[in-house]
Amino acid sequence: MTEAAKKTPRDATEFEREQLRFFLLRGDLVGTLTEINPSLAWLSLLGEMQLVNRDTPLAPWIERNFDSVEAVQEVAANIQSFTPETADVLEFRLNRKLSSLSPLLVQCWRLIFRHIRTAKQRGLQSDWFDIEPRIRRGDLSPEVQERFTQALRPKLQIGKRSSLYDRDRTTAPERPSDLMAIDFEVEDGLTEEEVLSAWPAKTAPAIEARVLQELTHALSAAIEDAIDAGVESNRGYSTSDSDVPSVAEHGQNLYRSGFFAIVRVVAELWTRLLRKDAALALPFVALWQQSESRLMRRLALFAAADPAVPASVAADILKTLPLGEFFLTNSAVEVYRLIRSRWEHFGVADREVIERRITEGPPADWFKEGSEKQRLIDRARFDFLGEMERAGLTLGQQARAVLEEVRTGWPQWELRPAEQAGFHIWTGGARDIVGDPAKLGDISDDKLVSAAKKAAETADFMEGDAWQALCQTEPLRALRGLAAEADKGLWPAWAWRPFLWAAPKIEDLNAPAAIAQLLLRWPLPSFEEIADTASWWINEKAAVLDESLLWPLWDRIADAVPRTADEEAADDE
Repeated sequence: MTEAAKKTPRDATEFEREQLRFFLLRGDLVGTLTEINPSLAWLSLLGEMQLVNRDTPLAPWIERNFDSVEAVQEVAANIQSFTPETADVLEFRLNRKLSSLSPLLVQCWRLIFRHIRTAKQRGLQSDWFDIEPRIRRGDLSPEVQERFTQALRPKLQIGKRSSLYDRDRTTAPERPSDLMAIDFEVEDGLTEEEVLSAWPAKTAPAIEARVLQELTHALSAAIEDAIDAGVESNRGYSTSDSDVPSVAEHGQNLYRSGFFAIVRVVAELWTRLLRKDAALALPFVALWQQSESRLMRRLALFAAADPAVPASVAADILKTLPLGEFFLTNSAVEVYRLIRSRWEHFGVADREVIERRITEGPPADWFKEGSEKQRLIDRARFDFLGEMERAGLTLGQQARAVLEEVRTGWPQWELRPAEQAGFHIWTGGARDIVGDPAKLGDISDDKLVSAAKKAAETADFMEGDAWQALCQTEPLRALRGLAAEADKGLWPAWAWRPFLWAAPKIEDLNAPAAIAQLLLRWPLPSFEEIADTASWWINEKAAVLDESLLWPLWDRIADAVPRTADEEAADDE
């Protein structure tokens, strides 16, 4: 296999494209693909040329590339091109090569095969479409309950990974999600509103209890699937945190999918059951509390905030909860909510135990090596105890002393707005992102960007993104840092993108011209990396840019955007 044969369609010349087409049309298509083994990046183009389709037996070509990271990425990007039969053949052949492949590649291929098999099955039916009219009429037979549960269970989906930071990646992939998009979604984009609006208000408590039992088992199984796929964790920020900002109804829950629908339906059905028959509802609190799944424990925290749950039970949940979940991941949202609601109902002894846990702070081993662990622990204690104080909750002597000690050591710290308590990522607008710009506070302009990159590499999930936060709060300082990089001949696209999204906030009248001048200095070969974001920014600032900057920059963006053969031919006409 020649090096030229491994070129992608984007890298190849028109002659090389035609050469490949000639080889493929001369006879045995699959045999030719297997023999010359071109990059699998050609797969989508071959589909557009109608040379391959779902019925083309591509297994031999794929098998030759089992040891290729790029092959995983390309198959994931074109996963709709494969049939369950192909997946069966490929898995049989994969099992014969396990000893020669890395565990990461084996895991990736198995996830891909699983998606190919289940995607077709899902496409044949829509459980919710079929059962929704029956549920509205009050038909909650065992068959409907089973299909209802399956409709809400998040299921594996594989696709092309799309990340603004992939081009700047310098480390080797460590998990499947580094190579392909891995999501867990419910069928047909089913939402909590659709489900709850159809659910009969007068459903018998015994039936609701059975449905909650089945949903709990389905959710637990889906969580285990996501953990196995490497996108969920019981000890770290993961997919369920993105999917479910808050178990309780909250404005941060807008436009969420994945695990969100089933979690919200469980929470609301449990609340309805509690009002009808507390004896049937309360055992679920203990069931969720004892689960090994962090997302299940979030349901227990949510439920315990209800006054119908005995205060001793609610306190016990906080006393036994893994300590990191008080402060880190979105479990903190439910912890804050529970403490605000029930703190004054707890006995003195229970409050003392819970306070000791809070003053201890998150475990140091929850943070990455190389991070400023003590600062992060102090910040977590400051946020938690400070929020309790602001909410008017009674603090013991030790808690007050610890809060004062942290304030003395970090006098510049301030609490975030009360409504953001517990949320480590807060979306208040199109691009508002929580982070700690103070982490870059003492860095000189010429070292600012490199320090931001180092901070991002060692950041923990509770910190947000210091560079993005700096771009939002001090965009002029971020601009000075980028200008210093440009003077060194460095053009980090990862740093420019969030800056350009935040740049319209700059009130300095000279800033747009300075930004445009820098963009015009950007070397053309790599300008494509920033062209889409620059296009958005220039559209926002076109009215204030001088034409001597506006039109050259537009031309540069146009030159950098990849063009199809059809577009080029249209220009030649």
